[in-house]
Amino acid sequence: MLAFATKNSQGLKYLKFAAILLSISFIAVLYGLLASLGDPIKTVLGAGLLIGLVLLFLPKQVVWLVLVIGFVFGILSANPLLSKLAWVVSGFSMLLMVPSLQNMMWTSKNKAPLFLKLALLLMLYTVLVSIVQWYSATEFVAGFKRYFQSFGLMMALTLIAFQIKDYKQWFIFLLVVGLLQFPFALYQLLVLVPQRGGLELSSETTDVIAGTFGANLQGGSPNSVMVIYLFMVLSFLVARWRLKLIKNNVFYMLTFICLLPIGMGETKIAVIMLPIVGFILLRKDFVKSPLKFLLSILVIALLTSALAHLYITVIMGSSFGDVINSTLRYNVGDQGYSSGQYLNRMTSVTFWFSQNNWHEPMSFLFGNGLGSSYTSEGSLGGHIGNQYINYGINLTAISTLLWDVGLLGCLLFISVFIAAWCAAGNLYNSVSEESVKADALAIQASISLFFLSMFYSDSIVNLISMELIYAIVLGYLGYLLNRNDLIGNSINTRRARKKS
Repeated sequence: MLAFATKNSQGLKYLKFAAILLSISFIAVLYGLLASLGDPIKTVLGAGLLIGLVLLFLPKQVVWLVLVIGFVFGILSANPLLSKLAWVVSGFSMLLMVPSLQNMMWTSKNKAPLFLKLALLLMLYTVLVSIVQWYSATEFVAGFKRYFQSFGLMMALTLIAFQIKDYKQWFIFLLVVGLLQFPFALYQLLVLVPQRGGLELSSETTDVIAGTFGANLQGGSPNSVMVIYLFMVLSFLVARWRLKLIKNNVFYMLTFICLLPIGMGETKIAVIMLPIVGFILLRKDFVKSPLKFLLSILVIALLTSALAHLYITVIMGSSFGDVINSTLRYNVGDQGYSSGQYLNRMTSVTFWFSQNNWHEPMSFLFGNGLGSSYTSEGSLGGHIGNQYINYGINLTAISTLLWDVGLLGCLLFISVFIAAWCAAGNLYNSVSEESVKADALAIQASISLFFLSMFYSDSIVNLISMELIYAIVLGYLGYLLNRNDLIGNSINTRRARKKS
């Protein structure tokens, strides 16, 4: 049949028609079964899968869906019926892997940079580890989804040949999302914080201020993700402004709006993020103009001090000494991070080392499989997480990686971001276009926040919104690298023609 189809165009048409008819029949049976289950969530997910298969041929539209739903509709996550929107984002993002891999294997226009190759190697490694350390299909699928739900977006932005205007439109949209954080954060401060007990309870109530990333009245809102996103936006604004690509009045207005939500809640890690981002953005100027650099450092120090004063004195109603002591106790001391948890950010890592050593080389080097350390109420947790249900072994991304994929997997995950940092540095040194140089610096500043996030929470390997942030940053870096290579190759071709 195949031989006949390849020699005869009419036969090929019949073969395609038969394949389409078979596919339609299979889909009809599948959705009939889903409808008979009477479960609306499964039916919607099945419909989403069908739509996703159609959208495989429209990757630009899928990117838009992922960005809009992922960054704007997180505000609906508190509604139980709409909380499954995150699954839609994850599904569409992972579907983007198909056209991305197709472009990588069958076209040579866009290439995979080293950091993306390491990311794909990480995915393959974790799958193999999970097969060797197999526990259950449910645990593996849930773990794979949590770790790699944004990889499709990162791959698509790097490997699919979108037009330059598409990236500019996405760039503007992401800036608008940054500006949207202010009105939503203001609403959460004035309406939701009082519902949870008011500012008198400080961090117990102000964590609900998470902008469009989702406010949970029960606690645990991703307010740190909102802060990281805003610092990412600020990094691009500052980097471009310093090269006079943004007018002063526009820059001051945009920066002020983006800074306001950071000061509305009590996200103490922002006090560390601000000087880190500032130093990375300004370090290139130190050799050129030390005095100007020192003046900028002074401005950053004043902003950091003002932010710390706002958090500690105004919001928390405490003193610097008390806050520093308590912060050290539940981060690196012997106190659990929260009530009912034995471990904190430091001890969650040291506890792993105490439980895994060279006497058990498999779990030490390779971990226990994707999703094994996940903890959840009921029976949805991983098999290791259920053993340590009240410990908080997955409090940070580092401790989660160590339990799930071992020391080697953890180092491989970190190497993805190290390679991206180096690639951004090489890009900065190899281009003359000022907008690209500015973006390369901003990308490095953003990556520094991702490193910090690994030791602060598990969001970067668990939460779709945080994973989308690093996916767009690394995906945009991949696009810039491919664009720079394309421009370089065009210049070399023109030079070769002139010589000949």
